[in-house]
Amino acid sequence: MADKPLYYGGKKSGPIYYGGNRPSYGGRNPMYYGAGRAYGGAYGQYGGSNGMEGGDDGSIVGKVTLSRMCRVVSQRWLSVFVFLLIGLIVSFAVYRVSPTIYEASSEFTMDTKRNLSRGDSALDDVVPDYGNTYAEIFNTRISSWRSEKIAAKIVELYRAEHKNSTVSDEELMTTLAKSEIELQRNSRIITISVRSQSAELCAALADAYAQAIEEYTDEENKVRCEKAVSQIKNNVETKRAEVTAVAEKLSQFRTANKVDSLRSERDTTQQAIIKTTNDILTQETEETQLVEWEKLLAEIQKNPLSHGSLSTDVPRAQEIATEHRAFVDAESEYKTLLATDHLEQHPLVISKKQAMESAKQRFLDAAKRAHLTGVSTLQVTRNKLRNLRAKLEELRNNLSLCEQRIVLAESGLGQYEAEFGVANRVLEGLILEYDKARIEAEKGNEIISIARKAKVPTTPVLPQPLLIFGIGIFLSLVLGFVFVLVLDNLEDTVVNLSDIEGRLSLKVLAVLPHVRRKRREQVARFTMDERYSQFSEAVAGLRNLLDSPRYEAMNQCLLVISTQPGEGKTVTSSSLAITYAQAGKKTLHVDFDMRRPRLATVWSLNLEERQSFSHMMQKRINGEDADFSTLVNHSDIDNLDIIASLPPENVSPSMIFGSSAVAEFFEWAHANYDRVIVDSPPYGLVGDVVSLAVAVDSVIIMCCPDRTHFKPIQYCSRSLTEAGANILGVVVNDVEISNASAFSPSAHHNRYGGKYGYGYGYGYGYGYKPKKKESPEEDGSEPAEPAGDETGRDYADDE
Repeated sequence: MADKPLYYGGKKSGPIYYGGNRPSYGGRNPMYYGAGRAYGGAYGQYGGSNGMEGGDDGSIVGKVTLSRMCRVVSQRWLSVFVFLLIGLIVSFAVYRVSPTIYEASSEFTMDTKRNLSRGDSALDDVVPDYGNTYAEIFNTRISSWRSEKIAAKIVELYRAEHKNSTVSDEELMTTLAKSEIELQRNSRIITISVRSQSAELCAALADAYAQAIEEYTDEENKVRCEKAVSQIKNNVETKRAEVTAVAEKLSQFRTANKVDSLRSERDTTQQAIIKTTNDILTQETEETQLVEWEKLLAEIQKNPLSHGSLSTDVPRAQEIATEHRAFVDAESEYKTLLATDHLEQHPLVISKKQAMESAKQRFLDAAKRAHLTGVSTLQVTRNKLRNLRAKLEELRNNLSLCEQRIVLAESGLGQYEAEFGVANRVLEGLILEYDKARIEAEKGNEIISIARKAKVPTTPVLPQPLLIFGIGIFLSLVLGFVFVLVLDNLEDTVVNLSDIEGRLSLKVLAVLPHVRRKRREQVARFTMDERYSQFSEAVAGLRNLLDSPRYEAMNQCLLVISTQPGEGKTVTSSSLAITYAQAGKKTLHVDFDMRRPRLATVWSLNLEERQSFSHMMQKRINGEDADFSTLVNHSDIDNLDIIASLPPENVSPSMIFGSSAVAEFFEWAHANYDRVIVDSPPYGLVGDVVSLAVAVDSVIIMCCPDRTHFKPIQYCSRSLTEAGANILGVVVNDVEISNASAFSPSAHHNRYGGKYGYGYGYGYGYGYKPKKKESPEEDGSEPAEPAGDETGRDYADDE
């Protein structure tokens, strides 16, 4: 092992200290591990992303998430608002300088003649072709519709409609050149849009444009079709005149021979014969039915007991049924009396018998009346049949005579009808040929019809305030968001609680307020001197949180670390040890910062080498007997013991932290104390903290607004977690507590602008140089007041 201690560096010319190349304990600006604000030295492995959330992506704005957006906007909303105001001002300026443009639109429909090759199905007749056909025709005709010939015709129509117009032809042509013709999708409607600074001019030109296209198309179609079908049309007209002459002759012959009258008479006679035949069949059916009814009614009169149910069509059927029911009831009553041992001479039996005979007579009378009615009806039906048969015979004779006369008349009519049929068929063939030729000639024609005329617009289309202001607001907000994200990405230090909980994903265990003291000893012992101050209450709250059931299994041995000097780990560990001791817990405060021990100065201890923790650990590593209990220094606070170290002369801290002596010490501390508070070296260039973090129950990381940087604390948390350490969370130190909140983004700009520093000088380098002789602080005497700056930061220590 080397005789001289190995500090944070490896140059032969001298040790490398925490603060940079010179072993300085003071300075106005904070000094970092490796002397570079961009962490190019020890933290060069972090990359260049300045500690933003997800900053490892290397972009200028960092990783964009919803939570980060909300946080950044809430912190820097004023910047976004300024961008918004600028966007509104620029949008208003653009709106004011933009010319007022009106737009008028007219519409016309374009139809085409059906192509014969498509077929003659019913579906072709009802479903128009709105697909590619119209799009192809439109693309073909658009060039001619925008030609100079159409433009000249539009100007001509405009001049004819507006004779007093002062608009020049050049201005009209310029306006027409900016017009648009568009086929609406899946339709045959074409829209013409014309824009101009004059509302009346754009409406008039839109109407003239549609009218010019309609007239131009009609002229072209007419000329083309007339040339194609002119010869066939002449043949059709000649044959139509011939058919008309033959039809006239046929009509005259029919009139002279009354052929039409005879045919009408024949048809009427045939219809009368059919009707009479149907009537005869109906009467014959009725006659047959009446004969059956007569037989039935005669049988009922002969044998009343044989009566059953009658059809409702039988005459007097209801009356017969009623009387028959009365007869049956009377007979039943009479037979019932006889069955009950009544004699026929009994008056009641005689009475029932008389009632039965009377009911029977009424039933026979009703049947007789029905029989007479049926006979009368049958006679009437037979008379009708005789008359109808006579009429049918007469109609048949008349039909025979009429057909004989028709045959005689039609014998001369056949020649004329045959001639007319031949001429008519020839004419139909010519007409069909004419139609085919016309359709073939017109299948490429367009039928243009004006569907809607343009209206004079009342509202300009340009400039559009909603669009201009919407784009302006959108762009300004986007630029504002990008601006604040870039600022947030460039911001390297923690400025509020959301930075810790949101960006670092660590719990905030406590917020310790700013203490207006100039010396570390005063701040470290502030909890003991001022038990009812805000600072003491905050430390007590941290203690209560650590003693809660949630942290009960991991609160016996606590390690307090920081990522860089000056963040208050020594003060916090001292305050936490004091408050545990005041709560009745047997507490041990251990100084494990063996390269730069500070607890001896904080607790005003006069140590000898045998009481130095670092020297004791070195002896145990060398195999010498050493009892940890001899290191204990009792403080003036009940239940609080201190183990401190001297500067590491002839001691190798790196060998100590890698030895088994550390584990043996913590076994001894766990067995003898309720709480063990460990003050560690800053996390960074050496692996001391990693070794300690694994050995203790849990770890607390210190954080100071405007001083703690993201990358070191992120790397510290990740490295310790990967090593197996149990990180409880973060304690935020040196916060200006107001009535409203713990600390805010606006407070960090002037936290150090007053006359008070955090009692032990934030902003100074962390380094030490081995001392050849004891300083006044080490021998227990009152130290000399160091020189300070104008802000009152006069303590040249790290914490």
